[in-house]
This record gives sequence, C-alpha cells and structure tokens, in this order.
Amino acid sequence: MTAGPAAPRVSPWALSSFWAGSAFHWLLLLLILMPADVVRFVGEQQKGTYLGLLVGVGAVLALVMPPLIGTLSDRLGLRLPFLRWGVAINVAGLAVMGLASVLLAGAGLAGFWVYVLGYLLVQLGNNVATSPYSALIPELVPHDLRGRYSGVMGQLQALGQLFGALLAFGLGQLGLPPAVSYVLIAVVLVGSAVVTLSKVPEPPLKAQPETRPGDHWRWFGGALVRIVGVVLLLGAAYLLLARIIPGFSLIMAFSLPLLVVAAVVVALVLERRGVVSTTPSPLLTTRLMSVFLYQPFLWVFITRMLFSLGQYSVQPFLQFYNADVLGQKHPGTATSIMLACIIVGSIVSAIVGGRLSDRVGRKPVIYVAGSVMAVAAISLLFAPNFVAALIIALAFGLGYGAFVSVDWALGSDAMPSPATYARDMGLWHVAFVAPQLSSAPQGFLLDWGNARGLATGAPHLGYFIVFGIAAACFVLGVLLVRNIRGVR
Repeated sequence: MTAGPAAPRVSPWALSSFWAGSAFHWLLLLLILMPADVVRFVGEQQKGTYLGLLVGVGAVLALVMPPLIGTLSDRLGLRLPFLRWGVAINVAGLAVMGLASVLLAGAGLAGFWVYVLGYLLVQLGNNVATSPYSALIPELVPHDLRGRYSGVMGQLQALGQLFGALLAFGLGQLGLPPAVSYVLIAVVLVGSAVVTLSKVPEPPLKAQPETRPGDHWRWFGGALVRIVGVVLLLGAAYLLLARIIPGFSLIMAFSLPLLVVAAVVVALVLERRGVVSTTPSPLLTTRLMSVFLYQPFLWVFITRMLFSLGQYSVQPFLQFYNADVLGQKHPGTATSIMLACIIVGSIVSAIVGGRLSDRVGRKPVIYVAGSVMAVAAISLLFAPNFVAALIIALAFGLGYGAFVSVDWALGSDAMPSPATYARDMGLWHVAFVAPQLSSAPQGFLLDWGNARGLATGAPHLGYFIVFGIAAACFVLGVLLVRNIRGVR
C-alpha cells in the first residue's frame, strides 16, 4: 500500500470538478444522444448491433490509450497539460458528431461512419485528458483522507449525471435539435476543466533524467504504432472469423462469461503458485505488464472489470429497455427520468460511503453496494410498470453511489509505486473501459434474444440475458473483493 503526502494540498471539490463535467458528458452522449442518433442512421431493426459496434470501436481506443498516455505523463513529469490538450480534442470530436447527426441523419451508413469518426476523436481526447488526471488523487491526497476525497468525486460525478439527465428531459420537452445538446456538453466539459486547471497545482514531479524530451515522444510513437498494429490484426481476425463462421458474433457473446471466469481462474492459480506478491519490487516500475504481479493491483483490476462489465451489459441499451419492455412512448424522456432516480440515489450514498470507508474499510462498503446493484439489475426485468422500475432504479443508485465513492480510494490504495502513478492509474482505468468492448456482442445478443423470444413466445428474452449477465458480474465482483490483501 502506498502512502500519500502528509496533508491535502487542494480542495476536493476543485480536484474532482473535471470528473463532474466528464460524467455529464458521458451520460448525455452514451445514454441519450448516441442511441437516438444510431436509430436515425440505421433504423430500428439493427439498432442494438450498430450501437454496440459504435461503443465497442470507441472502447478499443479507450483500451490502449490510458497506459500509454499515463506512461508518457510519468516520463515527462507533467499532468495538467494533458488535460488542456485532451479537452480540446474532445470538443473537436463532439463537433463532428453533432454536425453528422444534423447534416447526415438521412445518409444511412455513410453518415454513421462519419459519426464514428467523431466518436473516436471524443474517446482519444477524453483519454488524453483523464489518464494523467487520474493520478492526482493518490499524489495529492493522504491515505487516511482518500475515502473522503473519493466520496466527493463520486458525489460530483452523480451531480454531473443528474444535471445531464434533467437537461436531457428539458431538451426533449422543448423539442430542440440534437446539435444543442452537443454544444451544451462542450460548454460544461470546458467549464469543469477550467475550474480544475485554475485551482489544482501541478504536482512537483521530475521528468526522467536519463533521456531527452524527444526520446519520450519517439517511445510513445513507436509504442502506439505497435499497439495499433496488434489491434488492427485482431480486428481483421475477428471480421474474417465472423464472415466464415456462421453466428460467430453470437458465439462471442455467449462465451463472454466463460472468458471472465477463465481470467479469474488464471489469477487464482498465479496467486496459489506464488507468482504474484504483496511486496512491491523495482520490476513494477520498469515493465508495464509486471504491475499485475502485485497482488492488490491484480485483484482490484479484476473486480473493477467485473463491476464495469455488469454496468456496460445494460447501460447502452437502457433507452431500448424503456421502449421495448416498459412500453414508454417517449423512451428518451423515460430514460432521463430513470437516470435521475439512479443519480439521486447515488448522490445520497456517495459521500456517506466514502467517509464510512475511511472508518470501517473499503471492502464492507463494496460488499453491500455490489449486492444491492445485483438485486436491482434482476428486479428491473420483473418491474410491472414504469413507476416500479423507477423505485428499483433508485435502489440501484444507492448501491452504485456507494461503490463509486469507494472505488477510487480502493484503486489508489492498490498502486504499487509513486513513481508510476499515472501509468498504473491509466492501466487500472482500462478495467473500466475494456468492458465497453462487450457492447458489440452484447448488442448482437440482445437483438438475437429478442428475435428468438418473439418466435418462441418468450418476449424480451434478449433483455433477460444481458441483465442476467450484469447481475452475475456484480455478484462475482463482490465475492472476489475479499482477495485484495493489504486493504481493509
């Protein structure tokens, strides 16, 4: 366990301001704008498949960028300049998405691919901004206050999401075009970044002295080229197998739980054989993947991945759930109301959960929070009406807020070395974004299950499958948190 500085050096509200803007950004984009825009581009029949594809393609970028940007930030000894440039790229991507949704909505797949390009720019910019920014909590906050700071961050994220949900509801009632939402997202994102940049000092870091500044950028370019090559190779292999093997996407969707279980089994075997250790070593600061040999980080990564997988099994399709299962005539508005209930619950529990974790430990809070989330995910499938679903959503929010309030504190506690905070926090962030890759097969699985359910007299079968996967991931994550050693 790494220790923070002797005293906090910045207000928790200023430190987490950009997280509020980012939460507002992603709620409106992922849950309101993108589902509606995809339907306009490709129609109702393939909405799940193409929305899953869009989210999955963006997740590839979010998967490879955080460790690279984090390592570059550690090498240069800088944090805040990445936030400035990342926000600029993010806003440029929002402009492309907004223009495509307005000017190319009737262009079919041609407009959709321009929209994808804008989304890739959004993902690139957001990851450039947030990877070094994530390192500020363990660098500036003492260990015994991380729960409080993490709770403030969770509360601000929830407030940003609530603002987004209420704004989406208001814009829907006014009938304003989607372009207005994209402009407002950019304004809020820039405003929150300005607060953080003006109130948070640059940490006193030192660039690595053994190389010249230009060498860092050459290293970054070479690493990025190699990783992009691997991603393109794997993508080509996926497309080839999908073309020659009937139902390959469906096989991938059903095999996803098995792959997760296999990863857990491998981690258990490595720990049993003594390959991983609770003692940091110099190797952890020199080789990227060796950080997984540090036992606390390994299990924090796996449990974070499971909770995120549960979240992304449901989140991209929540608007479709309101339309298909609950029969709401205005699914976008209904989704905004449901999200508001989730967020209100999370605001209530976020600050309490963070402070409580400083006293009783991180694990007990996660045990309760994850269990509540699992029960709520299953209960949504049996909600008799929209009002009942809103009550269940409120309960889910109570669990989610408590989890988020402890999540960053737990991750900060598990970092092996202060010398590589940005790299390791970026790598840990992969556990949050990598499950977005499941959206493509999950979207295919949703469409397949619903079609098969209509043919066999079991309507909404696809929703039962993906919501069930979400609940199973939450339960497994709760069970495995106990394996994290050195953290209460």
